[in-house]
Amino acid sequence: MFQRTFWIRRIEHAWQERSVVWLAGVRRVGKTVLSQSLPDVEYYDCELPRVRRMLQDPESFLQRSSGKRIVLDEVHRLMNPSQLLKIAADHYPDIRILATGSSTLGASAKFRDTLAGRKRNLWLTPMVLVDLTAFQRTDLRYRLLRGGLPPFFLAKVVPERDFQEWMDAYWAKDIQELFRLERRASLQRFVELLTVQSGGIFEATRFA
Repeated sequence: MFQRTFWIRRIEHAWQERSVVWLAGVRRVGKTVLSQSLPDVEYYDCELPRVRRMLQDPESFLQRSSGKRIVLDEVHRLMNPSQLLKIAADHYPDIRILATGSSTLGASAKFRDTLAGRKRNLWLTPMVLVDLTAFQRTDLRYRLLRGGLPPFFLAKVVPERDFQEWMDAYWAKDIQELFRLERRASLQRFVELLTVQSGGIFEATRFA
């Protein structure tokens, strides 16, 4: 497992400011792997039914976790994730929680309002220059060709089919859930036009 030390330090610094850190980022940017690489954490995958059952009683779970560092991956799978994080921030400040989840949840007004002032937001970007060193491949041209998502960057061949699957998942699980859009072909065309102009000046009026 590659150690993304730059991002690990960012998380540790955020934990010094708030007990709850919200780690956001696009799909397959590496949130899960980064979370699992943190030292001395207990990792919980909220997509697993047994984990969701365990977290149905937030207070009991948090009482057992006193003083620990916890990762709640895919926290949006819980029935009421904002409630759990609010209880943790208000009543169990000795617990350090890193929560990851859908960008749909992070963008929702209820989630933002409930946790206002109680969490630190950290946006995990596609790979930056320091990540190239961590992944032991510092060729910038290679990075520009493959993009900044670790699975695509590390693939032995250009994963065109994986790119399309990523777009399909982004459309189905993020765009439609958040904005209720129906015209998938328009989004696909928009992304293609943006890709062609990558590195140039973005003029929104040209795409209106």
